[in-house]
Amino acid sequence: MPEYNFQFRGWHILIGVALLLGFFGLKMWLKIRTVDDGMRDAVREELLKEYSGRGPKDVARILQEAHDGAPIEEVQPVAQHDVEFTSIEARGSMGARVTLVRADVTVDGGPPPDGQAVRYFRISQKLGGGWMVIGNSDSYSYFSELMP
Repeated sequence: MPEYNFQFRGWHILIGVALLLGFFGLKMWLKIRTVDDGMRDAVREELLKEYSGRGPKDVARILQEAHDGAPIEEVQPVAQHDVEFTSIEARGSMGARVTLVRADVTVDGGPPPDGQAVRYFRISQKLGGGWMVIGNSDSYSYFSELMP
């Protein structure tokens, strides 16, 4: 049986390291997504619902109160705030089911009512087109999405 012996020396190592860095760099670069208007609108809509008391936590609280027998409170209309994004970025593989979004938020020219200026969301495409927010995410998930 033949025995193979590979030895990397000098410039072979430099080329190998450069190829590995290039490969992983390309994989990371391909996971940076552009944010289109549909993504922006979906995140803005979710934030407006949360700031109006119609977010997922509020709906869960109202359902729990109704289940416990408390009178059902009226659902407040969506408050009209000027939600602006000073920065919004997305990460995820092309064609992936879920994309992670990081948004720096200002409301009516100041900090948001909940005090969280940086928010992370999991969004997905709808079947008929457009985007929907699946839920909140965290910075760890957002930055680890970049890893190959």
